[in-house]
Amino acid sequence: MAGGPSHAKGQSGRLSDQMVPPSSSIEAAAAINVTARPLLHPPKHPAGYIRGVNLGGWLLAERFITPYLFALTSCDLEGDFCSYPGQASGPRPGDDGYFACSDATLNCRPVRTSPARLGRSRPDEDLHRLDYPVSEFDIVATFPDRKVARHYMERHWDTFLTRRDLVRLRNAGVTHLRVPFGYWVRGNIAPGEPWAEGGWHYFRRLVKWCREIGGLQVWADLHGAPGSENGFDNSGHYLRRDSCLGWSDSPENVARTLDVIEDVAKALRNEGLLDVVTGLGLLNEPFVDCDVDVLRKFYNDGHDMVRNILGPNIAIFVSDQFKSSKWNDSFWTDPKSHSNTYLDTHPYHVFFEKGRSMSPRQHIEYVCQYNTKDVRSCCYEDAPNNTVVSRGLGRIVGEWSAAVDVLPTELELAIMNSIAANGTAILLDRELGQDRRRFLRNFVESQMVAYEDAEVGRTSGWMFWNFKMEGSAFIEWDFLRGIEEGWIPALPSPQVSSVDIFGSCYDIAYRTNDSYALIDEYPKPQDIDWSKWQGWDIDDDFVLSDGGKNNVQHDNRSNSLFVIIVLMMTAALVAFRRGREKKRDGYDRIIESAESASCSKTAWNC
Repeated sequence: MAGGPSHAKGQSGRLSDQMVPPSSSIEAAAAINVTARPLLHPPKHPAGYIRGVNLGGWLLAERFITPYLFALTSCDLEGDFCSYPGQASGPRPGDDGYFACSDATLNCRPVRTSPARLGRSRPDEDLHRLDYPVSEFDIVATFPDRKVARHYMERHWDTFLTRRDLVRLRNAGVTHLRVPFGYWVRGNIAPGEPWAEGGWHYFRRLVKWCREIGGLQVWADLHGAPGSENGFDNSGHYLRRDSCLGWSDSPENVARTLDVIEDVAKALRNEGLLDVVTGLGLLNEPFVDCDVDVLRKFYNDGHDMVRNILGPNIAIFVSDQFKSSKWNDSFWTDPKSHSNTYLDTHPYHVFFEKGRSMSPRQHIEYVCQYNTKDVRSCCYEDAPNNTVVSRGLGRIVGEWSAAVDVLPTELELAIMNSIAANGTAILLDRELGQDRRRFLRNFVESQMVAYEDAEVGRTSGWMFWNFKMEGSAFIEWDFLRGIEEGWIPALPSPQVSSVDIFGSCYDIAYRTNDSYALIDEYPKPQDIDWSKWQGWDIDDDFVLSDGGKNNVQHDNRSNSLFVIIVLMMTAALVAFRRGREKKRDGYDRIIESAESASCSKTAWNC
């Protein structure tokens, strides 16, 4: 996320190509002369730009980050915890307590789960579908003994994030760490809930390490609320439907969430953690169907509670509910009571098919056009004119990545199938070719420039998702790998804007190799369930025409609806044909191999 087949992306971007060994030449090829430009864009806030990473998959587990953690065995359920080759947490070969999950003497068998076993039996669920646990709730619910479940999670909390990781992040120029946690982190667990408590101890250890290392601030983030604010696996409880209603339609769950915020705030104060913990997020990614009145009241109540307990010096950040412009209605505009507050945005390119099918340059043009426009769309006090910048609520891009062409949930399933069939995850040793790295370097730099946009006075910076990943299947999400391999640049000083180092977003786009060979879309368009939420659409004629190569006029007053429709239809047709006609020797062969292996006579999930 060795044993089984390993594949790597070569210079064409295809997993089936030859591996390209890591090379320091990518740094030289992508280097920008730092002294070439005067520093024209100083930060509009005294502390400088926020440049952070997320510690995702740690205190709230996510399967695509640490797939082996979710690959439970019969030994695990009995308290004899085994380890897979290449596992990112737990004992490594040679460590005390290391047991290989493939050791025949242990007779460790894959543990299958089902909706019925986990207490879910709605009519729309396939009760015979067998899979490894999908979310943290599913992991701990599978253990018959809660104490064993807690010890299993403690092993992960203790080893996935290391002090050395923090030193490497600090040395790379990272200033902030966003730390996702679930509502159960301090033991707010109702009867019948299976959660393993104990994560707060490791949060305190993180703060201690940051204090000792110096230069790292922590922003704690409530990532999973009672009832789940979105139904996503990253809320800790995957509900097999994308919805906020389990939270916003339940006054009890909303009240419990406020209790969690109050408890965490008091712990930060009483345990003396505020010298390092300088930010607190009230709720991550409430889904679009959330009752907006309930959500806004919760934000207001949570804000007032945190201010009353912790005072004005801690940053408070809230999710934009996937549309930042909707908050331009005098929300949190008071310069005194709403200072040091931020609206959190998460721009990704892989959660909608049209994004995954874009060419390299189109990905960057989409950053220059759509993502930059989104950053500038809030926050103002004079909607709809949007000319008076809010004196209260500012902006932060709390999540983004270098991922461009793979839908994580689909590849993640193939990885779990491979573990079940072979005892190993696919793509553990995948590497990026130099051309792919150069493209990712440009893609990352363009986003750094966009998310520090200086035209709105309170845009404060960004936090990359994620600090590291298990294996290499999702290498484009791995900040530490990106720094090591050069496709993420060393970060400028907080007082220096990225645009002054790397040039404008359009400068970066025009120096980008636009070879479609660098894109390997997965899954194929014809394999997608189009009834599921597809996220965002592309309606920007500049992007669709690939930077105006077709002489499209970019003045909106002169763009006819007919031209826009034709461009959109043409782009959709091209994307569809590419999806059908591209050779898929890479992911296709891997997925077909994994699926075939998973339905062998000895497999458990046929």
